[in-house]
Order: sequence, then structure tokens, then C-alpha cells
Amino acid sequence: MTSSDLTSSERAEVNSWQLTASRATHPSQRVAPILDPGDLLVEIAAGIGAVTVPDELAPNPSRSLSRELVLSTPAYDVWVMSWPAGATSDLHAHEQFVAFHVVSGSLMEERMVGSSVMRKVRESGSTTLVPPNTPHLLVSSTSTTTVHVHAHTTA
Repeated sequence: MTSSDLTSSERAEVNSWQLTASRATHPSQRVAPILDPGDLLVEIAAGIGAVTVPDELAPNPSRSLSRELVLSTPAYDVWVMSWPAGATSDLHAHEQFVAFHVVSGSLMEERMVGSSVMRKVRESGSTTLVPPNTPHLLVSSTSTTTVHVHAHTTA
């Protein structure tokens, strides 16, 4: 069922995040070789990010980082994160693969690689894979709100 199959009263009851996520073509629906977990996450994050409008994802920008779970499966979760200008995450690492797609604005990522720090600005439209147990932090590096789609494996 798509959102166009719903009556206007039913549409009003459907979570807007579900409508946004339903517009993406899930990678499993394409004829393609089996993807490893990292590649699959990149496809999922980029796919959901490509069919969304930043205002849909962050209708109420705030002064702090906000997160909303938009899709949860036994294999992966997808979050939409909205960053006010200058917001910074703590240095952290994930136990699983993580992919993020910048929908609007930009994020500066600092990633620990051995004993050195790699810094790279992730612009709108870019998708990045972070391997498990890789310490990194993110900073909203624009003067406006930055929105990104964040997908990670759950197992």
C-alpha cells in the first residue's frame, strides 16, 4: 500500500516518517548481487536521504541535536538526525557498521585512524560508511540546520 492508496483521513493518521521512508526503494527490491552489511547500509541511508526533503525530516528545528527513529528491522535501524548550527557530538564509536547520508547542510567528521585524526567535511548529498569500533565525532559545520539519515546494523 502506498500513501496514494489512503483516504485523506487515513493519511492524516499515518506517521509522516513512515510516509517518507515508504518512498524509498528498499535495496532488497533491486536485482543486484548480495551486498555486505556496510554496502547495504550505504544504500539504505542514501536511498532514504534521496527521497526526502529537509523540512519533512526536521519540521521543528531546535537548539540541540534531535533524533527520530524512522525505520527499525531485525537487521538495521534508520534514524533521522537534525543538528543546529555548530552542534557537536561526543567522541564515540559504534559496535556495528554505521552509514550516514547528509540531506542538507554539512557535517565535519573527525575520525581516529590509528594514532592520527582524519578530518573531512561531509557535504549535502554525500554518504559515508563508518566501520565498527571506529572512534569519531561529528560537528554541524554550516550556519543553518544540518539533517542527515543515520543507518546502523542491529546485530
